[in-house]
Amino acid sequence: MPSDAARAKVKKFVETYVRKGPYALYPDAVVTDNVIEGLADNLEAHGKMYCPCTPIDECIAQGSAMVCPCTPHESDIEKQGYCDCALFASRDFVAAENLKKSGQK
Repeated sequence: MPSDAARAKVKKFVETYVRKGPYALYPDAVVTDNVIEGLADNLEAHGKMYCPCTPIDECIAQGSAMVCPCTPHESDIEKQGYCDCALFASRDFVAAENLKKSGQK
């Protein structure tokens, strides 16, 4: 379990990235909280915020390409509306998910 300091650092990074960039948070807080937890775990264990959705050996082998926000996240979002970790999503994807939740189509 990561420290509160590591969790806070990752959360601040994620909030800043979303505020300044073209993406939103994936629209399920349980999922995003789990990803933040995984990023904080990797930050403490390996010194970098490696993607928690990829085996750590692969992340380390690929180096900075797999540090959040990873290199493939933009193509993932373009292709499926959200990154493979389900941390970041396009604003259109989030809007569509919010419509579904509200019962509209």
